[in-house]
Amino acid sequence: MKLDDIERRLGEWVQQGMRKMADEILPRLQSVAMPFQREDDAEPGDACDVTCYVARDDGIFPEEGTVGEPLSPEEDCPQATSLPGGTLLAALSRVPELPVAPDDRTLVLCRERDAGRGEDSCLAVQADGRAFLGVFDGCGGSGAKTYAAFEGHTGAWVASRAATLAARQWFETGYAPGGDGGASLLESGNGVALAECRDLQPSRQLLMGSLSRDFPTTLAGFAVDNDGHADVYWCGDSRCYLLDGGGLHQLTADDAVVQDAMRALREDAPMTNVISASAPFVIHHRTLELKRPGLLIAATDGCFGYVPSPMAFEALLLKALRGAKDMDSWRRALDADIGAVSGDDYTLSAYSFGYADFKALRTALVKRQKRLEVKYPQAEADEAALFDQWEEYRASYERLLPNEKDTMREAEHDGD
Repeated sequence: MKLDDIERRLGEWVQQGMRKMADEILPRLQSVAMPFQREDDAEPGDACDVTCYVARDDGIFPEEGTVGEPLSPEEDCPQATSLPGGTLLAALSRVPELPVAPDDRTLVLCRERDAGRGEDSCLAVQADGRAFLGVFDGCGGSGAKTYAAFEGHTGAWVASRAATLAARQWFETGYAPGGDGGASLLESGNGVALAECRDLQPSRQLLMGSLSRDFPTTLAGFAVDNDGHADVYWCGDSRCYLLDGGGLHQLTADDAVVQDAMRALREDAPMTNVISASAPFVIHHRTLELKRPGLLIAATDGCFGYVPSPMAFEALLLKALRGAKDMDSWRRALDADIGAVSGDDYTLSAYSFGYADFKALRTALVKRQKRLEVKYPQAEADEAALFDQWEEYRASYERLLPNEKDTMREAEHDGD
């Protein structure tokens, strides 16, 4: 089966699954505030200014059934991911509801460690004055089993892409601010998509071990609107952050045995919750009211998991920003800096809010960089010094972590 055929079938499965949910599952989801179907009975995507693209060796082309012109991966569509042939991409369109062009406030970076075998995926879409940015990290350890039905790709490779398709369909037709932010529907959509993938696999192929899972992936992402309301979603150990004048703040709690961000860099702790077709999973949700300028970030562990400390990750983000002239040049600098230290695929999405333009964002955050360099010098710090720094830094870093007993709680971002 060719990769394009796989993607087409995955898309069909997700749409079929979402229709099934509309008829059978949605009535039982009392927390979803808005109807699943649009009032105008438009087909999925008709009311959304979103163009979906397929990347091939000779360029990026609109997905069948969508409207758009071929794009150059490096120039016309810098926010699209330049992955190997057949990889489904979601590229941001310019929508009139957003006063600033998407490339002025949005950054999307997705890089494979081994060409053609990358297990990360990403999604960036806009609709009805809202944007959703998400990252997905197929779990290459527990999902290392390969599938003949998917041209020998691993379950992790398939899972991250299937979850991306499910999230795209959910955002276009099922996302609703308020209540649980549509998290229950997003969870169900992922379950449907991965169950379809699992059903392709002949039953005679067995799991390699008790820790293996069918089609495992993480998810971290956020939906944000012009009024500063953000819904944050996650499952696994990919993270969402807020970066503002007060520094870097982790918004999501890792689904892992180790919660301490400093310790997690030194211990390979197993995840306790991950999207998969093998076992039940939970997609967490929380809301954030954004009252001050900042930057929302979603990242897989290939971005933050190969630095010596959380302080170093913030320093990496700010160092790349300092010499950038726009979002795309910041993306390129981040690509080089993360690539220099990461031993994994890495994916990062960021959305700027509250700043007049990129220059205003850079000016505000470079001030933070200068304070960070003075207060938390990383270059010559030994292990003991890093942990001493962490004990002081963590109060601000963990200030917006969700309550462990209630990940649905609402939080307010007042800035510093």
